[in-house]
Amino acid sequence: MAYKNEKMDTDYANILSRFGICEPLNIAQIYESAWNIGDNYVLKANKNHVELDKSIRLTHLLLSEAVPVIEYINTTDGEPYVFSDNKYWCLMKRIKGTVFDPFIGEPKQNGIILGKAVAKLHIALINIENEADAHEADFHNELTSWIIPELEKGGTSFVNGVIDSLHTFFERDYKALPRQLIHRDIHTSNLLFENGVLSGYLDFDMSQRNVRIWDVVYLGCSQLVENYQDEARLKIWREIFHGILQGYNELSPLNENEIVAIPAMFIFDEVLFASFYTKTGQPETAKSCMEMANWLYENIYSIVKDLMNNE
Repeated sequence: MAYKNEKMDTDYANILSRFGICEPLNIAQIYESAWNIGDNYVLKANKNHVELDKSIRLTHLLLSEAVPVIEYINTTDGEPYVFSDNKYWCLMKRIKGTVFDPFIGEPKQNGIILGKAVAKLHIALINIENEADAHEADFHNELTSWIIPELEKGGTSFVNGVIDSLHTFFERDYKALPRQLIHRDIHTSNLLFENGVLSGYLDFDMSQRNVRIWDVVYLGCSQLVENYQDEARLKIWREIFHGILQGYNELSPLNENEIVAIPAMFIFDEVLFASFYTKTGQPETAKSCMEMANWLYENIYSIVKDLMNNE
């Protein structure tokens, strides 16, 4: 059997045959661990079957709530994945749609669309969280147990006040925030749209019980990271994030504690990434995250306050 674009060190033919796919198909790599298989399937490799099991369980539950998510295909033996080359391989039905760029078109309206997408997902996740057996996460514990130690080990430092502000936030405000099952890794690459309509949510490997405002902030921060140093793009981002807040609020209103927590959560997002990239041996990327955390500490409070005053 011949597969186009296959890597010689991976036996795609054998893996796909375990799922009952025996005809030759084009293979196109999406990112490091995922490939489009023909027009109808996606093959994904994961070194951690625990995360994969969680994702499969969650998507099955969300499908029962009529939420558009990827459907996993069992092997011919009824198993959810194949173990090969020290990886767990799963096959999924491909969802039609493309990644939505909120910087193209009307920024605020695009933000409203994204905010509503997150709110709709959160509403569905509340309905299934008792069956999901999700990990109960605690960002305060993560900050003290591994984030700060990794930063100190790597010699990463921030402007005075960044880490102290996070300690104050977690000790005073974090535990009062509404918690539920969240996506945890929601950004525009995990949201597909077709003809302006949401067609699918992707990648639930990191889902956990945590503060729900994290998904809203994470989505906003993922769009800010490459744009905060460009005044024109920053202006557009402000409109997008304003729309995200408005769209989310329309379906699932944020309370006052959550609104107040938004700036600290933005800062924590980049501190977390600075630590992660330090831990994984990527010092230049860690430095970029540190620089953004410093910028956020000096600017995000006034930006968010301004946005909320315009609601």
